[in-house]
Amino acid sequence: MPKKPPYEKLYTLRADGRYQGYWKDAEGKRHALCDRDPERLHRRLQEKEQPPALTFGSIAAAWETGVFEHLKPGTRACYSKPLERAVEVFGARPASELSAPEIYAFLSRLATQGYAAKTVKMQLTVIRLIYKHALIDPVFGEELRFNPADAVTIPREAKKAVQRTAPEDVVVAAIRAQASTAYFGLFALFLLSTGFRRGEALAVRWKHVDLKRKTVSCTGSVNYRSGRAEVSDTKTAAGVRVVPLLPDLEEALRALPAHEPEDFLFSGEDPRAPLPEVTFRRRWMHYCKDMGFVETESEIRTSSQGRRYTHTDFKTTLTPHVLRHGYATLLYEAGVDMYTAQRLLGHADIQTTMTVYTHLRERQEQASVGRLISHVQDAMTASATPKKSAG
Repeated sequence: MPKKPPYEKLYTLRADGRYQGYWKDAEGKRHALCDRDPERLHRRLQEKEQPPALTFGSIAAAWETGVFEHLKPGTRACYSKPLERAVEVFGARPASELSAPEIYAFLSRLATQGYAAKTVKMQLTVIRLIYKHALIDPVFGEELRFNPADAVTIPREAKKAVQRTAPEDVVVAAIRAQASTAYFGLFALFLLSTGFRRGEALAVRWKHVDLKRKTVSCTGSVNYRSGRAEVSDTKTAAGVRVVPLLPDLEEALRALPAHEPEDFLFSGEDPRAPLPEVTFRRRWMHYCKDMGFVETESEIRTSSQGRRYTHTDFKTTLTPHVLRHGYATLLYEAGVDMYTAQRLLGHADIQTTMTVYTHLRERQEQASVGRLISHVQDAMTASATPKKSAG
């Protein structure tokens, strides 16, 4: 076992029994430090002169200030939770020591906890972007040499997202029939008849509805940040579009009282302000409950007074985005060509529209095959049934 250095000989012993040493700060200024234990004094002086290791939390904070805060609200909403998770897990780790296997293990834990592949991929993207920003920083780049997230792939166990499908015909019929009578029913009809995303629909003002030309314009999107609503640009430049005002929606809008051009089509108490998030969620849940678009799960609970009661949770089975798929189905069934559909849906990439149309075509083919099989089975049953003899 190696002998300890004579720490007591390295420093000055003061009259009060403490050892005194010196350290220099970044500007070269000398400072005194005292301790009764010379070995502990030596360790403390080393810590003072050696700057703390650059942590993942530090480069994440720099990315948040330099990049994250300047992203579009929708993108910030997507990146917010992955950023929070990454800092919670890796915040105190030295950024230069974080390895690809550690990141992969973190993603694997998310996958085994039931997170979808899309969520896991988003988590990896955020970590990769944090390191990418740090590597080009003139200070951080001196300590970091590579991006460990570049070598990481998505774990196989990450479950694939369930393909969103359009609402069933019976649901569409109910939405159309009760658009003017159901609470918040106009919002559901609006999504189904325009294909707008939720935020795009909430950003529509009356001036964007042209009853003469029978069109509705999409010019922006409402995004929520910490519960506060703000109107910003659409998801992409392609999101700015004009769609036809379909007859059922036109009829419902004409039946409403007159409004000022600057009033929001869907608003709270203030018609000039976008609908608050808490109000939207309450109204959508109210609508889904009234229409029967919910699943319930009940359990017996005990109150603080010892009384047993039944608690019921409601989960909506219809989402605003599903109604956007309903509009895409309407375009497909009406024979609207793919490039026109791309423009009406506000897709930036024709590949996205092709994917939607391909999925709809496959559904249609499966339904046709199902009808064929049922037809043949009915014919077989009819031929096997003995005919009654005459007389």
